[in-house]
Amino acid sequence: MIDFLSWIGAVGGVGAVFAVIMFFVYRQTIKQQREDRKYMEDRLTKVIDDYNRTSSDNTKVLWELITWLKAKNGNL
Repeated sequence: MIDFLSWIGAVGGVGAVFAVIMFFVYRQTIKQQREDRKYMEDRLTKVIDDYNRTSSDNTKVLWELITWLKAKNGNL
């Protein structure tokens, strides 16, 4: 890596070395952003799945309650 930077420095000077360093920093930042986005998408998918499961369970319990109340009150 140092040989590469010294070669860039000999060819293009300080500006070229700075540009190469900025390029590598940019690549690392983009890589980290992709990992963060994947992590957040996985978390959001889990939250949505949990919500859908809970919602359907609540609906099932409510229908059982309605059926029980109708049977208890003689409306069935």
